[in-house]
Amino acid sequence: MKTCPKCGNKLGDEALFCNNCGFTMSNVASDNGAGNPNPNPNPQPQPQPQAPNNGSWQNNGQQAYQQPYVAPSYDPGDHTREFDPKDIADNKLYATLPYFFGILGIIPALLVKDSPFTEFHIKASIRLTLASILLLVPCIIPVLGWIVSGIGYIVLTVLYIMAIVWVLQGKAKDIPIISKIGFLK
Repeated sequence: MKTCPKCGNKLGDEALFCNNCGFTMSNVASDNGAGNPNPNPNPQPQPQPQAPNNGSWQNNGQQAYQQPYVAPSYDPGDHTREFDPKDIADNKLYATLPYFFGILGIIPALLVKDSPFTEFHIKASIRLTLASILLLVPCIIPVLGWIVSGIGYIVLTVLYIMAIVWVLQGKAKDIPIISKIGFLK
């Protein structure tokens, strides 16, 4: 029979850890039913075994979850910090107009003076409009060109929706596919 030097809990001779406090019992000798239950009144703390780095660890015999550290990510296509929060809040509606109405939406958006946030989204809307015009070129080729243009317009619709959601959230992000095309920058 072993006695835990940390908490005094009685354990079997084969115990490696105290099931009460988690103390390592590998260096503790068996009592054999006689003698002082706590032979060392001031025991030195034993080093605890390192938990495996799998996102969980043992705590007093109970499973607990430890969140792994996730470093904050930096998005080089996010330009939101470059704009004044007041400008963003005041001009969200005007910044969405070019996405909804294309070239016609640019006209009322241009009426907003000194709004870099709106200008950013006007430029992004012009890029999307140019991309939609360029998608007309494959339509010259029957069937295959129609399929390519159709898929392209589906992708552009998703990009328009993403851009509108970002504007309404007050973000100024580069549009994913369009920003990679060199002559549309």
